[in-house]
Amino acid sequence: MSFLRASARSERGQALVEFAIVLPMLLLLLLGIVDFARAWNVYEVLTDAAREGARMAVVDYQPAITEQDVRNAIVAAGQRAAIGIDPADITITGFHAGRGTQATVRVEYDYELKWVGALLGLVSGDRTLSMISEFAMRNE
Repeated sequence: MSFLRASARSERGQALVEFAIVLPMLLLLLLGIVDFARAWNVYEVLTDAAREGARMAVVDYQPAITEQDVRNAIVAAGQRAAIGIDPADITITGFHAGRGTQATVRVEYDYELKWVGALLGLVSGDRTLSMISEFAMRNE
């Protein structure tokens, strides 16, 4: 009987030690999921902003709409999702090029990973993901 009590006491801290070993890996996995989910959300916002800008650029030739208006619409779409898109990272080609020709809007954005980025920074020296979203439509 005393043998059973002695073995129970000797295994008492085993679960705590195993938990201490597994906890950092679980936290890294959880924070990685959250970080990449946010990055995916940012990419979806960029795609939506590029689509909105392309649509504005091709709908019925309106002289009042300029390339700057399209850039402003893309920046505003990013701001609605708390993403600061730099107008210099927006490329518009084929704007008012004529009915039936293709207009393309390209938006580039560097997203900085928060938690996983610290580990990426140690490995590669860069904590950012370069995201590019491009959308093309025909001028109406």
